[in-house]
Amino acid sequence: MDTPSANLSAKLSESANVDAHCRSVGAVPQRAAVELSLVERLALLVGIVEIPLQIDKYFMYHQDDASLGAVGGFNLSFTTLALIYLYARWFADMALHRRRTILPPLFGIPMVFYLGTVLLSSLSASVTMLTYFDFANLMHGYLLFFYIANRVQTHKDVLFMLLALATTLLVQAMLIFFASIIGMDDEQRAFGPLLLTVDKGRRHGGSMHSPVLAGSTMALIWLPVASALTFVRQRWCWSYLVVATGAGMLAILLTQTRGALLTSAIGSVILGAGLLARGWLPKWTLPMAMLLGVMSIYPMFLIYKKRIEHGDGDSAIARKHLSLIALETIAERPILGHGSGNCHIAAQDIANQGEYRSEWYFTIHSKYLLVWIETGLIGLIAFLGVLGTGFYHGLACWRSRDPALSVLGLALFAALAGHSVHMMVDVFNSRTQVQMLWCMLGLAAAVYKLSRHGTNSSANPKTVSRRATRSRFATNRFEIAGGVA
Repeated sequence: MDTPSANLSAKLSESANVDAHCRSVGAVPQRAAVELSLVERLALLVGIVEIPLQIDKYFMYHQDDASLGAVGGFNLSFTTLALIYLYARWFADMALHRRRTILPPLFGIPMVFYLGTVLLSSLSASVTMLTYFDFANLMHGYLLFFYIANRVQTHKDVLFMLLALATTLLVQAMLIFFASIIGMDDEQRAFGPLLLTVDKGRRHGGSMHSPVLAGSTMALIWLPVASALTFVRQRWCWSYLVVATGAGMLAILLTQTRGALLTSAIGSVILGAGLLARGWLPKWTLPMAMLLGVMSIYPMFLIYKKRIEHGDGDSAIARKHLSLIALETIAERPILGHGSGNCHIAAQDIANQGEYRSEWYFTIHSKYLLVWIETGLIGLIAFLGVLGTGFYHGLACWRSRDPALSVLGLALFAALAGHSVHMMVDVFNSRTQVQMLWCMLGLAAAVYKLSRHGTNSSANPKTVSRRATRSRFATNRFEIAGGVA
């Protein structure tokens, strides 16, 4: 099967004339980019897969604060060790001139500004150490973002990232299936360094200690993995992605997390509508959707019986009164906040008032209200800027003339959109959720840079869209240049 004519990235690696033209307009040809080495890929794979496995250790741990939803200590994990190696290797290569930086670094100004507001919020914190714990957790996420955004420079590395995310999804699905097979229910069991969790009603949490945490994390990475099925051509790779997609969706259903299902639904609708509008929706989409529907019958029945028909244990009501407490707490310091990591302390007095005293108390179950309480309005604006950067990168990729990067960009946008909705009703400050979100932001930035600098970035987006639409395969399957031939 021939490479589509619109896949300009493939042409850039084959035509010296096009290379010269790209240099004249400030773009960088694909063959000038530096691929990750095998050892770097292995280290990055370990770092990504370990995030939900949570093979880590906390230092200076504050148990009482952690039990109320705060980040309880400084974390050291395999992801930390992988990042140390990756940055050391990167800097050493640049110092020795073996690998020069081809493209200008992308720092993510909203990310840096948000980190700054978190650190400065320590000045108003009741317990300063909790702010430092939160900042260290966010710095781990930023280091992932910065490395992926700037070191993933080729189509092959983008494909590797998708396979790493698929592996992460598949590993968690296998752990959830294993817990189901051995009959775990309302318990935690240790298997070596892993701690598998199943809540009451057989709500599976995998190795992430919580069904909500497991569902939200898998839902975030599921859609980009699923989107790769539309442009990956290599048979073994495509088959692996099919298995990961199917197993991942079934595992998400077994968590019985309504927010995760909403994330997947919103993202799927956005991605499907975009592909349908361009005529890129593959013919196998309907049969696969029917297969996933059949697979989901039993898990959806459990969700209906245990989470809807029999009630949710006042989960929704608890979120309502926590939000009311949050609004009163925000009113005390709306601009500067009460200090990152100090939400449960700042809201304690209001929670002890008569109207709330008998209610369940925890860190506020809304990421946006939580950020506002802790870092004030300035921090909230910075946090929205972080998410907005991811949305911008995804949409900019969708308007790219490279079909594969275009589809992936829309999938990342759609996943972030669904995830942003879920963040309205939960905490989202655990290591797993923070690092995986910033990992996805890093991938969106890397794909954005590749789509901009691997092609003529001065092209009119509307023209690009029309050309890309006309150049689709009859089978609606695109190819990542050089990655899956």
